[in-house]
Amino acid sequence: MQLEKHKTLSNDIIIIDGLWGTGKSLLGPIISGMKRVEKVKIEHVYEYVSILHHLDKISPDAASLMLKIYVDMSQYKNLIGREINLRWGDDTGFAANPNGLRYVKRLFGGEGDQIIADINNNNLALNIMTHMLMLVAKPVFDAYGDRVKIVEMVRHPLYVVKHWYTHLQRFESPREFTVSIDHKGSKVPWFAAGWENEFVEANTMDKALLSIIKLYDWLDTSTKDAIAKGGSVHTISFESLTMTPNEPLQTLASFLGRQHHSRLPSILRKQKIPRNTISQGKGHASYGWSKKDSKKDEQQIYAQHLEFAKTNGSSGNMDKLQNLI
Repeated sequence: MQLEKHKTLSNDIIIIDGLWGTGKSLLGPIISGMKRVEKVKIEHVYEYVSILHHLDKISPDAASLMLKIYVDMSQYKNLIGREINLRWGDDTGFAANPNGLRYVKRLFGGEGDQIIADINNNNLALNIMTHMLMLVAKPVFDAYGDRVKIVEMVRHPLYVVKHWYTHLQRFESPREFTVSIDHKGSKVPWFAAGWENEFVEANTMDKALLSIIKLYDWLDTSTKDAIAKGGSVHTISFESLTMTPNEPLQTLASFLGRQHHSRLPSILRKQKIPRNTISQGKGHASYGWSKKDSKKDEQQIYAQHLEFAKTNGSSGNMDKLQNLI
């Protein structure tokens, strides 16, 4: 028995992706403001299905069916105003994204086949944010073909160490939702499958360093492989976006085939772009970011991050991190 969804929508699917701590949330409002693009949504189902496929826990046809059904259902719900995020401080909330009023108006609008026609005829792009999807994106490309465009945010590896360390400190929390495997009674993230012993035996900092070292290499390989097979992937560095945004924003618009919002400068100001130093803008305090960092020069910030990693990490893994840098 072969599972298949025979009729699907034809609109673009834009996926903002990145490893933990790469600053991909900065792209949400920027892309949401583009012509005929929906407000960004964080929906884990795409990465969950792809991870389960990677781990051989779900068949290719089941993965494809789930992805095709969910992506079309998600866009339909967007256009009729279901599941609008009213949390004022959320990166994906309507207040943090351009054109917020239109989402409120949809609460009082209609539904039905005319909505489907509007999505297809005007190529209204779905805009979603995922975590680490590019590592295991084959099911997504197989299901969506040329509908999908992945924008991958990357960042200097030293600047994500504190984020990874802080996240892994709370890895046992019931509020932590990473797909994980059981290894001799220990919780191990899915991406450590194959080096479970190394992960379990490491301290928290070495867990973070090992993950960064291995996943940066994995991401590089998977990105090149996807592009070689015809997948639409565009990489943006956090540093170029925040420090010299003009060229990255122009190439982003070209890649997506969409015009930026007429109020792009205002959107960028809210994201504190451009910056004089990398740490001068917004950040999540719960992952180690501090407003005090914005008052230091770049050399001080770099030295601070390096010392933090050295103090808690093994010399062997620090050498590997330096090679990666």
